[in-house]
Amino acid sequence: MDLILLIVSVALAALALSTATALKREHAAARQADTGPRLRELGHYELAYLAGGAYQVAETAIALLAGSGDLRVSRGGRVHQVHSSVVSREPIEEAVLGVVASRSGLPVSALRIETTRTLAMDALDRHLEGLGLIQADDALVRAGRLSARLRTLSGMAFAFVAGAVLVLIQGVSLLAALAPALLAVTGLMAAIDVRRHRRAARVTLTPSGQETLDVARRDNPRGTAEGPVAIALYGLGEVRDPDLQVELTASTGRRRRRGGGAYVVGAGGCSGAGGSSPSSGSSCGGGSSSCGGGCGGGCGGS
Repeated sequence: MDLILLIVSVALAALALSTATALKREHAAARQADTGPRLRELGHYELAYLAGGAYQVAETAIALLAGSGDLRVSRGGRVHQVHSSVVSREPIEEAVLGVVASRSGLPVSALRIETTRTLAMDALDRHLEGLGLIQADDALVRAGRLSARLRTLSGMAFAFVAGAVLVLIQGVSLLAALAPALLAVTGLMAAIDVRRHRRAARVTLTPSGQETLDVARRDNPRGTAEGPVAIALYGLGEVRDPDLQVELTASTGRRRRRGGGAYVVGAGGCSGAGGSSPSSGSSCGGGSSSCGGGCGGGCGGS
């Protein structure tokens, strides 16, 4: 029995080791799949994707459209359509306007989610993947399967530890003592590798993408960057109109951090910023009832 248990523990250890080695190779291959040249000149929506993914792209588009008066944000963070003949040249902005046109009055949080599901967002994802700035969706598929196998082996190792302990209680021998120790080490190391995979799977930028983002943030430091790029890189905390910022974040109901930008939800009034980027100027006046409760160019309403 002692010999059988030791053979099982050695087999599990060998299988776990080979699986962990293959998992590391898959991660190394994914990191080396960086095919594009570095230090690209990107637009603000591309930078927003690198900084915080699809959610940050959606937030940037909503903020810019509200700041330019193409959307109206009412108290409580609900987004309303503004009838206008202006057509955006940005597919993401067109996607946001399309969602609002069909479902005016959505909370910012719901509009953000709907925008991430649009074809325009899928196209942006594929574009950045083609540039070699983000990992392909299937880059870690095989690594995921290897991680699942390793997780199973870890569970089996810990389960066999109990059996090995029972054998050890019946009579101490060298073989009986080696088996539980080897099984415990196998289970622990496998669990550590599974956790490392989970952390690595959350990193979607390639080295080229990370370098591009780092350079953009270095060239546009927080607090000095202006306009669309500031919001793209650091989030809604960079919206210059404080009342509009409050309304844009009101429906989330919590403090969030994305792409290094943090902002706090609170109560506030309403104002409408003019121009293509949010500013501190107000055309309606803070909390003025003449806006109909609308922000972001809401005077006149929809």
